[in-house]
Amino acid sequence: MNTTQLECFVQVADNLNFRRAADELHLSQPTVSKQVASLEDELGGALFTRSTREVLLTPLGVSFLPDAREILRMTYAAAERARKKAEGVELAIGYSDPNELMRLSVVLDMLRKDYEGFHVTLSLGPRDANIDRLLREQLDIVLGFKSDAAESERILFRPLHTSGLSCVVRKDSPLAEYDEVGHEEVEGFSQVICLPANIRRKGSLAQGTFPETSQSQTIVCSTTTEAFCLVDAGFGYALIPAVETMPDPHQKALIWRNSPQATYGAFVRNVKRGGLVPRFLEIAQDAYAQESISGESPSVLQDDSAVERNG
Repeated sequence: MNTTQLECFVQVADNLNFRRAADELHLSQPTVSKQVASLEDELGGALFTRSTREVLLTPLGVSFLPDAREILRMTYAAAERARKKAEGVELAIGYSDPNELMRLSVVLDMLRKDYEGFHVTLSLGPRDANIDRLLREQLDIVLGFKSDAAESERILFRPLHTSGLSCVVRKDSPLAEYDEVGHEEVEGFSQVICLPANIRRKGSLAQGTFPETSQSQTIVCSTTTEAFCLVDAGFGYALIPAVETMPDPHQKALIWRNSPQATYGAFVRNVKRGGLVPRFLEIAQDAYAQESISGESPSVLQDDSAVERNG
């Protein structure tokens, strides 16, 4: 089965006329008839009933037509994606937290001004699953926090921002009177944890970094969106990387004392000079250096040359 067979079948089905289908396809009528006949042989049944006066779809033809259209649609879309990839005008980005989209939109807006007409695809999913898709060349960039667990010779990690943790509380919480807190101040409060696994491990190894609470007092979230929701709902304070805090009229972000550092960045395959990916990294580095985007001083950012082999 090939696209020519499917195109001939769909055109005949749309026109119910072999001659008009041949004209639409810029083929001869015998060629169209031959392609449909070969498809019928593969499917094991007739797709049309033919007479001197009319052409009609058989039950098999009616049943197969939606599938044929979908196969052609997917084939054309895949070819278009491949063409754009070859021309360097498509960028596929994986991310693991919807909260990342606000900063990402700033970077993409600046990139769009350099590459007018480029196509972007965004993919939400767990970071490790996105890393796997990066290795299989289904994604060009994966945004997330640095972790040795994803280390690979085929992957580069470009740090964009390094920061400590924030303790996010409701503004009507007793904790909101502080600007900086540690485990002493939050003792007795329920906590919501939304941290990369390696940061949680570092915190558990460093005495006094994280408060000791019972399992019933702790909720672990996958995304900051979930964490902010639970803070709003009164389930406790949330520990998240400071880079992921967002302005909220009902919440306050406090500095977490003696905080381990979390490095946020972009995972990429080996990058050639020029093209969308290197330019994306340059713009992202600059964007995170701006206080209006990152929310912190440029001094906490990594140097642009500090490219590490990591996952």
